[in-house]
Amino acid sequence: MRVFRRIARMNEGRRSQVVLLDERKLDIIIQPKLYACDLLDIVASHFCLREKEYFGLAFLDETGHYHWLQLDKRVLEHDLPRKTSQGCLVLHFLVKYYVESISYLKDSATVEAFYLQCKSLVGKGTIEADSNTVFQLAALVLQATYGNYEDDQTTKNHLKKLPVLPTSVLKEHPSLAYCENKVIEKYKELAGHSRGSAIVSYMNVVETLPTYGIHFYEVKDKGGIPWWIGLSYKGISQYDYSDRKVPRKFFQWKLLENLYFRDKKFSIEVHNPRRVSVSRRTFGPGNVTVLVWFAATPSLTKCIWSMAIAQHQFHIDNKADRKRI
Repeated sequence: MRVFRRIARMNEGRRSQVVLLDERKLDIIIQPKLYACDLLDIVASHFCLREKEYFGLAFLDETGHYHWLQLDKRVLEHDLPRKTSQGCLVLHFLVKYYVESISYLKDSATVEAFYLQCKSLVGKGTIEADSNTVFQLAALVLQATYGNYEDDQTTKNHLKKLPVLPTSVLKEHPSLAYCENKVIEKYKELAGHSRGSAIVSYMNVVETLPTYGIHFYEVKDKGGIPWWIGLSYKGISQYDYSDRKVPRKFFQWKLLENLYFRDKKFSIEVHNPRRVSVSRRTFGPGNVTVLVWFAATPSLTKCIWSMAIAQHQFHIDNKADRKRI
């Protein structure tokens, strides 16, 4: 009877898979009482991460957006996808909070984790860059992964294994061979660079790109026109649907009064510093502009709101930490 009860308890859990930053997959049975923070501890241990505060666990919804688990909540109490093509719950271990510069990170394992995430995002085209920058970044990945250049054919074989050239860049040029040759030119110049040096150089370049550190969400305005909302440690940005490099509007966290949601509607109250009252102590109705967007589902709207709150809190905590330093 005891054996049967033990098996029954094990079967209460949900078969799950956590996709790691290096694309490895961790199979795990998530028990009903397991908190998200405890699962994060388990996953972070695979990378020997001490600075876990920058990372999170998320699942993809039907619209292709990430929903982040609340660390103080049990994993299975979240509104998780019921059915997946993989047959099990798939979670992704990702960087949730970016920093302006890896110089703020204390541990080399954290820097490497940021590098792995950014490498993936550049390859997918989520972090956008011009062709020349992409070729430079690809060369740095080769140096970090394989060391010094050997010969053209070996390098081309390596490139086939590394998803470092986004589709958008490949479409801009006559052929794959052209892109490979451009990468090889830059790769040859990196001879002598250590793995650590190549990773730091990679991150120094990525940090200058306009879409670095931004979490994008697809929304529409009241007129039904599609936009992207970008959430980051800097604030909230609004982008044309066809251009995520230059925001149409940008709101620093210090200018935002309130964030709220209801059903599919996400709203922000923006303080206008040019219309401050005479006393400069009160913000009247005339000093605040309300902007409204609509997401595809109520759960996505809540996800956007929750992420905005989290990024704002990270901004506040980060600011306080730097003052103490």
